[in-house]
Amino acid sequence: MRPRRVGEVLDAAIKIYLRNARTLMGATAAVVIPLRILAGIVLLSVLPSGSDVPGGTFNVSSNSQPTADRAAVLGANGALILIELIVATLVVAACTKAVSDAYLDQPVDAAASLRFALRRLPAVLAVYILGYIGLIIAFILLIIPGIWLYVAWSVAVPALLIERLGPFRALGRSRRLVKGRWWASAAILIVATLMVTLIAGAIEALLIAVASLPSQPSLVLAVSASTLSGIIATIITEPFRAATTTLLYYDLRVRREGYDLHVLADQLGLPPSSLPAGSNGRAQDWAGAPGDGHPSGDYPIGPESVGQPGGPPFWPPPPGWTPGE
Repeated sequence: MRPRRVGEVLDAAIKIYLRNARTLMGATAAVVIPLRILAGIVLLSVLPSGSDVPGGTFNVSSNSQPTADRAAVLGANGALILIELIVATLVVAACTKAVSDAYLDQPVDAAASLRFALRRLPAVLAVYILGYIGLIIAFILLIIPGIWLYVAWSVAVPALLIERLGPFRALGRSRRLVKGRWWASAAILIVATLMVTLIAGAIEALLIAVASLPSQPSLVLAVSASTLSGIIATIITEPFRAATTTLLYYDLRVRREGYDLHVLADQLGLPPSSLPAGSNGRAQDWAGAPGDGHPSGDYPIGPESVGQPGGPPFWPPPPGWTPGE
């Protein structure tokens, strides 16, 4: 594996996402559909007829409810936030495992990825909660520290899952990996977030506009449209966001530690024999696939074969890069 430029990380994430879209979306759908339907039921249970459906799935306003129902509204908001947190953690954990398997040229299995995510759910929930608390405090104190911290902690979940760290150590590990690459990491995250936001916004706006065609749509129709739009947008976009973050994590490790495929395989619990034949862990661009000019399994082993006939091609490092940066 080699260090990548900003555009190369995004390109690799898109390739892995498209080649494994069915599995990634399937794993995401298995989490999102039942939990978002549950969120819709919670909304219907507390919203009075004729009220506005909140954007997304949270934040039911108590202003639209009688005083006697404020406790119910508070409970509903708590339930909705918990549902969204579980959706986010399970989707990210499952997609991180699936993307890592794809990166190793292993079979990508939705069920196996979901089982992996369920086993690590408490730890991922903890790192999310700690991260949210830290970001809220940082943003309250000053906006700039909050933005810096958001990027510095951006690869905490992959670090926790791949390296089997605890929540606090994963946050510290992420900060150390991003150090010296903050601007490049921020650029990758910003572009990925813009892509995801535009696609999700277009899907949600279309479905909500269809539901709003009647002059006074029923509450059930409005909630159903909001729930369906959220489900579709999440299934399509969140696997790409997870793929981008996962590949950013690997790129940071390659730059700082000379991370290779054998270490990754060991951390995922895969035997060395499961790697593609002829892999030396460093020479190939494993975001590629057979037919891209470097089919897996037919390269000689050894650094002397780089750039030679039959050997892996030579990729120059990005300008200005030296090992350990």
